[in-house]
Amino acid sequence: MEEGYHSINTVRKDIEPNGVPNEGDSTRKAMLLSRCCALLCVGLAVVDWVVLAEIIQKLQEPDEHGESYNKPMFLCFCIRTTYMISFIPYVVWKYTPLGGQGRHDQEPFSKGYMFTRACVLNVLGYISGYTWYMSLPITSVSANTAIYMCACAAVFIISIPVLREKITIIKVMSLLICCTGILLVSIFSAPHAADIKPTTTFTDNLLDVHSPDTNKGSVLGYVLVLISMFMYASYEVFYGYLLQTDQDKHPAMTSLQLVGYLGVTTPVLFGLALPIWHFTGWETLMLPPADKVYLFFICLVVDAIFNILLLLAIALSNPTLASVGQSLALPASMVADLILHHFLMPWPALIGAGCVFCGFCGFVYEELRHGNSHSSNPEVTTEDRRALLNGEESPEPYAESSLDSDNLNNVVA
Repeated sequence: MEEGYHSINTVRKDIEPNGVPNEGDSTRKAMLLSRCCALLCVGLAVVDWVVLAEIIQKLQEPDEHGESYNKPMFLCFCIRTTYMISFIPYVVWKYTPLGGQGRHDQEPFSKGYMFTRACVLNVLGYISGYTWYMSLPITSVSANTAIYMCACAAVFIISIPVLREKITIIKVMSLLICCTGILLVSIFSAPHAADIKPTTTFTDNLLDVHSPDTNKGSVLGYVLVLISMFMYASYEVFYGYLLQTDQDKHPAMTSLQLVGYLGVTTPVLFGLALPIWHFTGWETLMLPPADKVYLFFICLVVDAIFNILLLLAIALSNPTLASVGQSLALPASMVADLILHHFLMPWPALIGAGCVFCGFCGFVYEELRHGNSHSSNPEVTTEDRRALLNGEESPEPYAESSLDSDNLNNVVA
């Protein structure tokens, strides 16, 4: 019996309300459309990440006194609160004619379910962001990047028991190739564009094979980045898990709603922590200098859009595909360095970028080749698997259920 979980974006189109099986063409087309939309979200998220990296770099440039803006607690708080902007497209869809007839469909989750699950996800995401910011000054840049960007492997491993991720040779090989590419890019990256002399040519950079980072870091720094990576992987996987239902006709809108609740719960959960951090001296709360305030607010919006796109990709496909796609930020950054800063990475880093791209393509190919590569036994619904994971008795089969309010309440319970 084939193992797997029913992807949250897949609608049971193989069964008509009267129980008569349908042809698989409609299900196949729905899956392909969903994957294409997810890949579009991943592509936009990668572009957004490159823009964000340039903004953060300018925001954290040292001032005339040699001090840089380093406020991880405050920055995480403001960024995650900005997630509330995802309510804007949701409200437009739900409460205006632009939503069409679909806006009248019954929503699969209650507001209480959204709020409580957002609290759990917010704790995972906040810890991940804060520990990562804390690890940056006490780790080498190359090692930090390599560890954090290999989160796709952790997502895949966690998805196996939680989401019943199907293991295939192509998936495993694609992940290995992708992680190898990440290591090559991280270790053999050229110095930053600001450190390149004006007379340096592309050929000089191409042959300049060395580690740009002499800071070895501390044990605490690597413990923090490992915690951050694991928390981030768990955050992505459980985001997909908490949205699982076979009765959601509009997963993208449901995802936007949940991201909005992440923004709402941030001040509820962490609002008290800010004054504690401030008055204990752990971190003085303050905005950046006046000439960089605009960069601060742009950073909030761009970072929020990045996470909204990434979580939309998870809702439309699965956490592993979205996480593997996120690794494309490395080769995209190399292209940005070439265009904006006019320098080329050394050849091992270029090979690494090619490995990341090939690994991503291999994973996408496997997803499309299997159709719904996470589909399970059609007789076992999402609610059955969730009950099995929780050690409960399985509910009635999907074919014998209906979309009335009682069943919907059972789903969100």
